[in-house]
Amino acid sequence: MATKKFDKKLYDQADPLSKGVMVAWLERNGYKFINPEETYGVDITCSKDDEPAFFETEIKYSWIKEWPNEWGEVRIPYRKSKIINKWIRDGSKGVLTFVIFRNDCKQAWFIDGQIVRDARVGRLNNKYASNEQFYHINVNDAHIINMKDSDLKGLEEDRSEMITAAFINVKYPA
Repeated sequence: MATKKFDKKLYDQADPLSKGVMVAWLERNGYKFINPEETYGVDITCSKDDEPAFFETEIKYSWIKEWPNEWGEVRIPYRKSKIINKWIRDGSKGVLTFVIFRNDCKQAWFIDGQIVRDARVGRLNNKYASNEQFYHINVNDAHIINMKDSDLKGLEEDRSEMITAAFINVKYPA
């Protein structure tokens, strides 16, 4: 299986940025025990309402401004299957969410790990590798979030919980 070669320079640029934006969002939205330390697994572990939560982040640099209508799906590299497989081996405890950021990190797709697990896998040629496998997730199975506008502070608790539930894991609630 062809995969994109590891690019340390790109990793050193993207990893702290995507994790930093994600940690700020998690803090604003009531997550606790947030741990973005490198584990060679998911990018961030945390909890909400005493339930474990796991977030895998990535920046899609070709996504500039609004999501193009002709992009009917979000693609996640199949090499991320190791994260899904570990989550399943560990009993699928908690919620696994894949977060795909726009190049400026002002918007992101939130995709439930079970949606990714069940998605069609197909091969694509791109500038990084030929015949690389990707999960193909229909945009209707994902949720786009305006990261800078998603601060839920100041909303009454019931509404805050309702909005947060709508952002993540709508199809397969934990």
